[in-house]
Amino acid sequence: MTRILLGVLLAALATACTSGSSTDPGGGDSDAEVFKTRMDAFVRDTLPKLQTEVGGEWGGYTAKFYEKGGNTGQWEYSAAGGTSRPPGTGKEVLDKVEAVLREQGMEITRPGVTSDIAGRKDGIMVIVLRALESDVESVSTLKVEFRSEDRLSSSDGFAENAGPTELLK
Repeated sequence: MTRILLGVLLAALATACTSGSSTDPGGGDSDAEVFKTRMDAFVRDTLPKLQTEVGGEWGGYTAKFYEKGGNTGQWEYSAAGGTSRPPGTGKEVLDKVEAVLREQGMEITRPGVTSDIAGRKDGIMVIVLRALESDVESVSTLKVEFRSEDRLSSSDGFAENAGPTELLK
């Protein structure tokens, strides 16, 4: 009887250890892969609207994963860029950015200390900064960064092996 129970227990354990997981090729996508797909689509939808509403010369926006120091398998996904010399005063430019982000369904705050605008939606965070706090009458450079709000897991190696993605053509 003991041998039968031991055999059943070992069979159950073997089945549990080999069922689909994110490290198994057939087990599904990792958090990092799912998030990348969602954020890339959001950025590709939002950037043209920002370009149209805010103006200026936009550049940057190559998205890639960054492993967070000391946390093997924990990643941040980020795409940063911005615009130089958008028309209008600092307040007008920031108001235009805020309007576009609100239209995209983002929850907006204007902390003013760490950023001029912070937006959040579905784990995506947007940080907007003027290059200089003295950019009141005009804005020399406006940095807009899209990134993961939380750290992403990628035990299947997706984040480590994913190359950069151009999001602004």
